[in-house]
Amino acid sequence: MSSTSVSPDTANVAAAQVSRQVTQSSASPQKVAVENPVPEIQAEASLKESIRSVAETADSEREHTLRSITNVADDIKEAIETLNDALAKAPTKAIISHDDQLNRYIVKIADERSGEVIREVPSEAVLKFARNLQEIKGLLFDKAL
Repeated sequence: MSSTSVSPDTANVAAAQVSRQVTQSSASPQKVAVENPVPEIQAEASLKESIRSVAETADSEREHTLRSITNVADDIKEAIETLNDALAKAPTKAIISHDDQLNRYIVKIADERSGEVIREVPSEAVLKFARNLQEIKGLLFDKAL
C-alpha cells in the first residue's frame, strides 16, 4: 500500500469546496415536478357523483311530497262532498272558510232558509282567543329585536 500525503492547504481547499456545495444545495432546494392528475380526476368524479346523488334524493322527496299533498287534497274534497251529502237531507248548509290571520279553516253549519249559523267549529270565542294570543305573542317576541 502506498501512502499519500496531503498538505494542510490542499485539505482546507477541498473542505471549503465540499462545504460550498452542501450549503448551495440546501439553500436552494430543487423543485421536483410530480405529475399525477389521476387523484384530481377521481376527486372531481366523486364530487359529481355526490352532487348527482343529492339531486336524485331531493327530486325523489319532492315527488313524494307532491303525491302526499295531492292525496290530502283529494281526501279533503271527499270529506266536503260527504258532509254536503249528509247536509242535503236536512235544510242546512256547510260554509267552509279560511282565516288568513290564524291560518285555520272554519266550518259553519247554517240553516239554509234563514242563513242563521247553527254551529261553528272552532267557535267564535276560540277564534277570538287565538287572535288575541297571536297579538300577545307579537308583543312578547318582537321580530325587530
